[in-house]
Amino acid sequence: MKKIDIQFLPLNGGRFISRGRGRHPTRKIDSDELIYVVHGRLDIFEEQQIFSVKSGEWLILRKGRKHGGLNDYGNDLSYFWIHFVDENGFLANFPSKGAAVHEDELSSYFHLLINEQQLEDTDIESQKLLMLLIFRELQRSKKLDNKSISVTPLAEAAHQIIKLRYTETLNVEIISSELKCNAEYLGRIYRFYYGKSIIQEINDLRIDYAARLLSNSSDSIKEIVFRSGFNDPAYFRRQFVRHYALTPAKFRKKYRYGNINSN
Repeated sequence: MKKIDIQFLPLNGGRFISRGRGRHPTRKIDSDELIYVVHGRLDIFEEQQIFSVKSGEWLILRKGRKHGGLNDYGNDLSYFWIHFVDENGFLANFPSKGAAVHEDELSSYFHLLINEQQLEDTDIESQKLLMLLIFRELQRSKKLDNKSISVTPLAEAAHQIIKLRYTETLNVEIISSELKCNAEYLGRIYRFYYGKSIIQEINDLRIDYAARLLSNSSDSIKEIVFRSGFNDPAYFRRQFVRHYALTPAKFRKKYRYGNINSN
């Protein structure tokens, strides 16, 4: 195994045991955070990434990046957490998530570190040594594909609603209400799987539909605005120019009764 040449400064840590209410706060912090889930599952985002951390898995949240919980804590959730400072940039090439190979050993090191921090005569060098042991276990871990999280059906269900009803009144709140989920959570997993926001997806489909109408119908541009699902002609025009680099009128003049391809 490659030697770990690192210096971590532990700041504070603890063991979280859920009471079935609340969620991980949304915030930015000036230190890194290591989470190791002992029981249950923690769903959390960091910037545009989504993580579902299950029993026996760990996650490192990087300093200065916005992160927060995606849903309320489960009744069975329990995890260790440590805030720390990466003193020599070791984390730059270290994975964000993994599955522990020796779960009992990793839990023991967390227990020892937390106990050491609570001693009146705590020794910072002992804490650093325990951090080294923790990261030695993390280095042994199995790497995980973040896209293996079990939320694909929800994103796909939202995608189907959008494809079928994009010309209707539709937004994130309406879709999330129908799917009985949190709107922010749905928006984040949709962007994670499809690479764009729900609103952008709706607008892109509406613009493609409007382009076909401009090319193949005699409806006025104002009629096409409303037929394609927009209710603001100025907003429609901005979105159309962004998509096709032409105004709707110039597009119609150039492609009238021509062939327009869309995905």
